[in-house]
Amino acid sequence: MPAKALAAEAVQREVRIDAPPSAVFGFLTQPEKMVRWMGVEATLDPRPGGIYRVDLTGDERVSGRVSGEVLEVVPDRKLVFTWGWENGVLPVPPGASTVEIVLEPDGGGTLLRLTHRDLPEEMRSFHGRGWDTSLPRLAVVAAGGEPGPDPLRSIVRSTRVFAGTLPARYLPRYLYLFALRRLKAGRQRREARQPN
Repeated sequence: MPAKALAAEAVQREVRIDAPPSAVFGFLTQPEKMVRWMGVEATLDPRPGGIYRVDLTGDERVSGRVSGEVLEVVPDRKLVFTWGWENGVLPVPPGASTVEIVLEPDGGGTLLRLTHRDLPEEMRSFHGRGWDTSLPRLAVVAAGGEPGPDPLRSIVRSTRVFAGTLPARYLPRYLYLFALRRLKAGRQRREARQPN
């Protein structure tokens, strides 16, 4: 397949970060740093064959946990891993797609280039929006700032972020999980207000 066709089939993003590649690399490979810009819990073993697992939402009822295997690591320069959703709600199971992140020195900062390959066509917009949400947060935190609340941790904010990107056939399950979560939260608030 021609290189141009392959590029059209991949989600590609680029962001400049006001921090050196060594600092940015730590936010890609160290769990305690990862969750400052993406997810609530991470298990990362940055070596070929190591695990890549991030719980994006902290709610197991929604498709918020991704996992894969680390394929390639070049410290401070490159990280390649497989990616997929664990709970089967979305048609990208663990290991089904590949994310490549390349870090290039750019003055006193870093140019990060991300390529997410092997996604079904119907899921490219959804994943593109996810990276569009997460990578600016990485740029802020790696430069020493505070990125604010992660919209992916809130079902309401994440629904706004991804509106229009999720194929229609996945919406009923996604909306059902959203409603279930809201009902449970309301029940918990009511129970907390009631005297013993």
